[in-house]
Parts: sequence; structure tokens; C-alpha cells
Amino acid sequence: MTAEEITELQSQLKLARERIAELEQFVIRQSGTVFSSVQDLSKCGMENVELEQSRNKYRKLVNYANDAMFVITLDTENPYYGYFSDVNNVACKQFGYSRDELLRMTPFDLCDDDDFGYIKDMLIHLKAEGNFTYETVYRRKDGSRFPVEISALRLTISNEDLFTFIARDISERKTVEEALKESEHLYRLLADNVHDVIWTTDSNFQPLFISPSFTNLTGFPQENATDVLHREVILSSPFIKDSKEVFSLPEDKSHYWETPIATSDNEIIWVESVASRLIENSDHCTGIIGVTRNITTRKQMMTELEAAKEKAFAASKAKSKFLANMSHEVRTPMNGVIGMLQLLQMTQLNDEQEEYVKTASASGESLLTIINDILDNAKIESGKVQINPEPFEITAVMDPLITSFKNSLDPQKVKLNYSISPEVPDIFVADQARLKQILFNLIGNAVKFTDYGEISISIHVLEEINGKYLRISWTVSDTGIGIPENAINELFEPFTQVEDKSRRKRKGTGLGLSIVKQLVNQMGGNVSLRQNEPQGTTFTFDILTEKCDSTDFIQQPERITPLLTSPMRRLSTLIVEDEPINQQILKAILTKLGHKTMVSSDGYSAMELMKSMDFDVILMDVQMPELDGLETTRIIRSSKKYEEVKRIPIIALTAYAMAGDREKCMEAGMDYYLSKPVDVKALVKILKTLNRDI
Repeated sequence: MTAEEITELQSQLKLARERIAELEQFVIRQSGTVFSSVQDLSKCGMENVELEQSRNKYRKLVNYANDAMFVITLDTENPYYGYFSDVNNVACKQFGYSRDELLRMTPFDLCDDDDFGYIKDMLIHLKAEGNFTYETVYRRKDGSRFPVEISALRLTISNEDLFTFIARDISERKTVEEALKESEHLYRLLADNVHDVIWTTDSNFQPLFISPSFTNLTGFPQENATDVLHREVILSSPFIKDSKEVFSLPEDKSHYWETPIATSDNEIIWVESVASRLIENSDHCTGIIGVTRNITTRKQMMTELEAAKEKAFAASKAKSKFLANMSHEVRTPMNGVIGMLQLLQMTQLNDEQEEYVKTASASGESLLTIINDILDNAKIESGKVQINPEPFEITAVMDPLITSFKNSLDPQKVKLNYSISPEVPDIFVADQARLKQILFNLIGNAVKFTDYGEISISIHVLEEINGKYLRISWTVSDTGIGIPENAINELFEPFTQVEDKSRRKRKGTGLGLSIVKQLVNQMGGNVSLRQNEPQGTTFTFDILTEKCDSTDFIQQPERITPLLTSPMRRLSTLIVEDEPINQQILKAILTKLGHKTMVSSDGYSAMELMKSMDFDVILMDVQMPELDGLETTRIIRSSKKYEEVKRIPIIALTAYAMAGDREKCMEAGMDYYLSKPVDVKALVKILKTLNRDI
């Protein structure tokens, strides 16, 4: 029962007493005789009705209360001992007794034995003060115990004291309080024992609690922890530093920051902190709670890792520079050798001379293949392999390869056959150059390791995808010396070769199969290897290709022919090259093709020649002293001095062939790119294109 309900009850009782007193005085004045209240009320109908209404209202107030209510009347013989003179329905339900049973009981019958003295003292206090509130434990009829909160009130009516007890069951509240105590205990236990520092603040970011581990972290005593944590950690947070109040922080978000702090020994350590808003009563923010951890070791590891990363990057850069220099230093003389051999092939040779040139050219091409393998492996390691799909005829790739390898075999000892399934289209889209490289390595290995027997190459379609793509498979099988079972998985690793006596005469870089695997993967396929019975190996790979309409594709055969027998127009060419041998070769090739040539040894002299002479095309060496080819091209493309010739076609010539070299040339403004030694067929193809455009 609430205080308002009790006050209302007191008012009603007081009014009833006053009405009874008035009726008694009325009867005395009328008859001079004092009757009992009940008799008087029976003779006065209106007053009887009002009193009954007051009693009913009182009973309703009592019975509809949410808590158990007891009215206690003190024993006249023992003022510190009372009995229940009235109870409500809630009291009966809560304690399990009937109303009649409770009216025969006293407060001492409901409480624990230990509370007898306390109840006596409470009655004394209640008589003196008029109200009293306390918590105790009561027993139900079934013997079960439960906590209650007692609100006691003394009522004085017509000089008679009545005591009202309101007993509220607080079992749920006690359960919550116990859970809260246990939670606080666990929290305190956790905070006192973890290595991390747990802390809380008020809404102004002033620390309220700091776990003892702060002393272990910083060396400062706990009495200095508040100032040190606030200064070194809390105010170092970017989101707190700029916020005047915690309420301005974003809701439902944890905030992370790292900061260096000084310990009591002036040692600098790194800590990380995570903090979030501290919410109480569902939506009221009272501050922040945070956790701070020592991350010095992790920071040191990250620093060491970064240093190692920089060192590895420097090593990789040094390796790339070395490979680029090696490419330049080896390709430059190779350009002279292969270039001269190509020039010889363009002259009238007898059979013996032609055989010598052919052998020398094959040796040069083999050396160039080794160089390209090393450079390709470097490109693959750096992830800079480029796949350039284009439409081509399958026979244009296979026929020259088969013919080339057949010429290197003794037909009496080894037969080389290849077949193409009917479902394989004549033309499809893929990287023709990379496919040639894959097949050159696989067929080359088969030729190298097969002394007797047969080498077979077959091509067929594995699947068609979405009506647009084809997965085409190549199988290269031989009856050679085979590969040991334990070496199969290692063969696709760089610089790996099988070591045995039978293979020592068959040399190689050990890069071929590694390059094959990477290129096949780049082209959307897979490669596998298996042993043949009784001997030999079978390599199978597939690539993803795109269908191509054969009516849209026309491929003209490429041949090296002088201009006199070629439809090409005579071009005026400027060769910008610092190496005398390369100058001689390029001039001879272009002259053989029927073009006019002018030679310049550096970028400056080339630009001077362009002011006084007209050229159709420039062959620009990239690596030159003074002013290199890239910078020369940039000046030609951007300077107003060369406005009239700024769009002249420029072909880049470089002995560097590393990943990114082509892109650098294109970015500088060059139109075409050829690596040294210059492939005459590739040069002719570019010049034919320029002939059509000029």
C-alpha cells in the first residue's frame, strides 16, 4: 500500500469516528441516554449508510493493495506484544494462511527466530517515532523463507494506537542485487588479475577506476595512476582530445588508438587502448570504459618486419637491376651476332654457306631462349607477366614448331607426330606468343630426352563455355628416359632439374617447366605430368580461349623481302643508336628492305637532324648516354620546337626486356616496341603497318 492510500485510509477512519461521536451527542440530547454506536446507527439510517460506505472503501483499499498489509493491536497487558487485528487478501496469498489463521497469529509467528528481539525494538521505535522501515526474512506456512521489506506506520484513532505493517516481497530485487554483487566481484577479480589495464572515467574523462595492473605496466604507484593515465593515455586519444564531453562521441562504436608513454624509469613503451561509452540505465552515458595493453614487443616486431621488408625490396630491386643490366649487356652483342646472321640470310648463299648460317642462327636463338627464360622467370616472380590475346590460326603456331623440331631429330630414331581433333576451330583468340613459348618448352623437353621411339602431340576441345569460350587441351607424350616418381612434384619449381648420369649431357636452365606452369595458369588453365608405361612422360595442359569468326580473320604470311620485290613504299628512316655495331646492322637491314636511312648517335643530334630533314619513322634506342630515348621522345612529343613533327612514328629499341619496359616506352610517347636482338620479321610487320598509315 502506498503512502497516499494510507493517508486516505486515515482520513476515512477519522471521518467515521467524528460521525459516530456526533450521533452519540445527538442521541444524548434527545433522550439523555447513551446507547452503543451500533444501536445509534441503526436508528439513524443515513449515518449508518455513510459509515458502511467508509468501511467498504477501507476494505477495498486494503484488499486491492499490491503488498501484504497487517493491522496490529498491542496487547493491553504487554505493550511490546501485539496480534493481527486485520489483514488483506495479499497477506493470505503471500504467506499461505487463511484470514482466520492470520488473525490468530502475531508478527513473531511469521519472522525468523533471530528477529524476535529486533521486532520488539522496532515496536518501541515505532511507538516513539510513528514510522519505521526495515528488511527482514519471513516464513510462509510451508516453511519456505523469503525476504521482505517492512514499512510500519502508527495510526492513532480516538487515542487508540493501531500499527499498520506493509510487507513487500523483495525476492526478485534481492536476486538482482546478489547477481550485481557477484558481477562486481568477478569484475573486480578480473580487473585485479589481468595484465591489461582496465579503467573507467566520468563524463569529463577524469579517471574513476584504474586496475592495479597499471603499476605493473608503468612502474608508477597506484596513487599517481589517475594523473598519469589521464595525461599519457586518455588525452592522447584523437577522438577524446577533440571532444569536450563524452556525449559527443559516436554511439555503439569502440575507439582504438596507439601511443607511446614514459614509465617511471623514463623508458618509452608503446600501448594500445580501446574505449567505448559507458551506458547506464539504458540510455544514460556516464563516462567511458577502456582497456590499455602493452604492445612494445609487437611494435618492435613490426619495425623489424618493416626493415626486413625494405631490405627484401632493396634486394629485389637490386636483382631486377642486375637482370636488366644482364639483359642489356648480353643482348647488345647478341644483336650483332643474330643481326649479321639475318643479313647473311638475305644474301645469295651457296648450300654450304647456308648450312653454316643456319647452324649459327640456331645457336644464337638457343642462347636467346635461355636469356628470355631467365627474364620471363623474373617477370613471373614480380607478377608482371602480361597476356595479350589475339586471333590466330592454330596451324600458324603448330606447323612451324613441328617443322623446326623435326629438323633437329633423326627420323630413323625418333618420329614426331601431331594431330588436331576436328572439333578444334581453325582460328581462336589467345596469346599466340605465350602459347608458342609453352609448346616450345614442352616439345623441346620431349626432343631433348627422347633418343628412340616417338613423340606425339595431340590437340582437342575439353569443353565449351557459354557458347563463347573453349577450353582447349594439348598433350605432349614421349617414349624418352622418363622422370623419377619422387621428382615429379618438384619439376615445376624454378631452377629444378633431375640429377642423374643420363641427363647430364642434356643441359638447361631448369626454368622451362616453371615458366610453363605460370603461363598456363595466367591463361586460365592447368598443367599436369604423368609417367608412361613402360617409359616416357606425358605433359597435358589446357588454356581458356575465345571463339573467333573465321570470316573476320585474314592472316598474310610474313617474309623478309627487299623493297624491290615488296609492295612497301620506300621510307625515310632515322636510326638513333649509340652502339656502332647496332647502327651498322639496322642500317644494313633497312637498306636491304629498300628504305633510306640516316644515323644519329644520341638524342640531341637526332633532334637537330629532325629540324633540317623530313623522316617517316624513327628507330629510337632507349638506353643512350647524355639524353636517352625516353627523354628524347618526351621532348619531341611536348616541345613547341617540334610541333610539325611531334606525331612522327617512333619505334623503341631496347636491350632491356624486363617487366614494365614496354609500358615505360608507351608512356613516354613511343608507338612501337622491339627488344634486341631485333627480329626482322617483327620490324617488317611494323613498317608495313606504317606504310599503310603514312
